[in-house]
Amino acid sequence: MLQRIGALITNPYRMMYSVRAQADRDGLNRRYRRLAAQEGFRDLFLVLSFDCDTKEDADNVLKVHERLRDMGVSPVYAVPGEILNKDVATYGRIAESGGEFINHGYKDHTYFDTARGRYASCFFYDQQPRETVRDDIIAGDRNLRATLGVEPKGFRAPHFGTFQKPEQLRFQHGVLKELGYTFSTSSLPLYAYRFGPAFREFGLLELPVSGMGSRPLRILDSWTCFEAPGRRFTPDDFVREGRAAADNFRSLGIGLLNFYADPSHIHSNPEFFDTVAYWAKVAKPVTYSQLMSELS
Repeated sequence: MLQRIGALITNPYRMMYSVRAQADRDGLNRRYRRLAAQEGFRDLFLVLSFDCDTKEDADNVLKVHERLRDMGVSPVYAVPGEILNKDVATYGRIAESGGEFINHGYKDHTYFDTARGRYASCFFYDQQPRETVRDDIIAGDRNLRATLGVEPKGFRAPHFGTFQKPEQLRFQHGVLKELGYTFSTSSLPLYAYRFGPAFREFGLLELPVSGMGSRPLRILDSWTCFEAPGRRFTPDDFVREGRAAADNFRSLGIGLLNFYADPSHIHSNPEFFDTVAYWAKVAKPVTYSQLMSELS
């Protein structure tokens, strides 16, 4: 709690929008809709992506991919280069089936913590020299081209929640622009209400991820509801919050449901797939590249 209060104090915009999300939700929604319309949204879209950061993700990703494709949803995949190289055959099958990939850096940014018996995070961009961040983005791009033969046009930073300062995002966008990218999806839900569901404040088009229904500034992710030890939220909460978020945007008529998960967290959880099915009824399922075409 003290950490959250400290974060609000050091980020006045987050404090302002947190208050507005509770006291003036209608006004916040009107702002979102206006910003979405200005960027060219004429419909409500759904993009579902997966951050595949561990071996467990690779072991479960194919069955998740196939099940979602049968539901009419084509997920987008963000896989660090070192992880991709260990399971090229698996991710190659997804690419051959038309699966879309975005750059997620090169270096493995998790490790297995034997003492706790689970994966833990490492290699945070905000803790690295800028040149190291630049090298990791470029290496991730080269690796995707060499291993899968794809030309990525989008990027998501590892542990992107810790790399949110405007100067950090501007630096990231500058590197992506040099690579010829067209978008990034590395920002928190706050930015969707401050600048819109797709905005160009930092250089390229930025697509913030989506939040919970009752807490629109808080990411709705699989770790929070399915995997976190001692978690506050449950799979049932994922269903409720996911549906509430979809219903909120459906009332606006335009915008973007931009949700992501980890395959290892959700592969055997019917609550996740039920929620995706609901999203797909409310919004038009697209990939990021298809969304770019719709907005253009």
